[in-house]
Amino acid sequence: MGDALGFPLRGMAPAALQRSAHLADDFAPRPRGKFARGQFSDDTQVMLAIADSVAKERKIDGRSAAAHLCWLWQEGVILQPPVQLTAAVEQLQRGTPWMSAGADVGVKDPSCLSRGVVIGLWGDDSPSRLAHDAAVLTVLTHKDPTCAAAAAAVARAVQLGLSGEPCTKELFCEELAKAAAGCDAELADEIYYLPRVLPWAPERALPALRKIGVPAGQLDGQAGLPAHVVPVLLTALYAALKAPHDFREAMAMVLRSGGEADVAAAVCGAVLAAGSGCESIPARLRKHVLYSDALVEAADRLFDARQARSPVPATALAVARSRAP
Repeated sequence: MGDALGFPLRGMAPAALQRSAHLADDFAPRPRGKFARGQFSDDTQVMLAIADSVAKERKIDGRSAAAHLCWLWQEGVILQPPVQLTAAVEQLQRGTPWMSAGADVGVKDPSCLSRGVVIGLWGDDSPSRLAHDAAVLTVLTHKDPTCAAAAAAVARAVQLGLSGEPCTKELFCEELAKAAAGCDAELADEIYYLPRVLPWAPERALPALRKIGVPAGQLDGQAGLPAHVVPVLLTALYAALKAPHDFREAMAMVLRSGGEADVAAAVCGAVLAAGSGCESIPARLRKHVLYSDALVEAADRLFDARQARSPVPATALAVARSRAP
C-alpha cells in the first residue's frame, strides 16, 4: 500500500510535494496517467514473485527466484522497472547463472529492498542467516554487498515488528545493524546511529539522510531521494520510528521526499504494519489497493509453507495472520 501511494510520485521533486496535505489519504485516481487506482510498482511485483518462489520451494533458492523474476519480464507484466534491474533479468534470460547476472559492485539501486520483507517472514533471526538469505536474493540483480545488507536490515525490522515484544528505538536499530553488519559494516553503523537523528524535525533530518552514502556526482538537491539504497532505507526507517503509531503521518513524511518515494514508502509501510497490524492502515487503502486478494493469497501461501517447514508454530506469522483484515 505504501508502494501504491508512492508509485504516482516517483521521480517528483520535493518542492512540488510540500504543499500536498493529503498524500497518504488515498491512492491517485490515474497513477502515472494510465494505470488503475491502487496500482503498485515493480517493487511489490518482485516481492510477490520472490514470495511465490519461497512458498513453492519451501526454502530460499536462487535458481527458483531467478526463474520467477524472469517470468515477470517474459509475460510483459513488470511495471517500469529501473534499467539495472531489467539488464540483470535479461542476463538471467540469456542463461547467465543466477549468482553472476546482477549489476556490478557499485550499483546500489534500492529496488532490492522489497525482498527483505519475504526474508523477514520466512527466515530465522540469526544475523548470519539473514545476511546469507539477503545475499542470495539480492545478488540475482545486484552484486553490491550494500544491497544485501539493506535487505537484511528490512528483514530484521519486519521480524521485530511481528514479534510483538516491546523494543526501544535504540535496540531496534541495534538489531537491524547486527543483521546488516554481515554484508556491509558501514551501512550497519549508519543504522546503529540513526536514533541520534530522530529528535530532529523532518525538515532537517530528511535532507541530511538523503545524502548519506551517495557520491557527490549523484546528488541533486532538487530531485528528492536518489536511486541509492542507503538514503532510501534510512529515510523509510526514520519515518517509521518517528511516527510508529501513525501510518498517515509516517507515510506523508516519506512521500514528500520525492524521488524514489515509492520504494521508501513500501519499506516504511512494511515496517509499520509488521508492528501494528493491518488495522493501523486506513480502511480506504486496504479496500482500494489493486489486487488485494492476490496480496493476501501470496501471504497465506508463504505462511502455510513456513508452518509446514517447522514443527514449532511460527508464532510471529500466526500473529500476522490474526491481524489480517
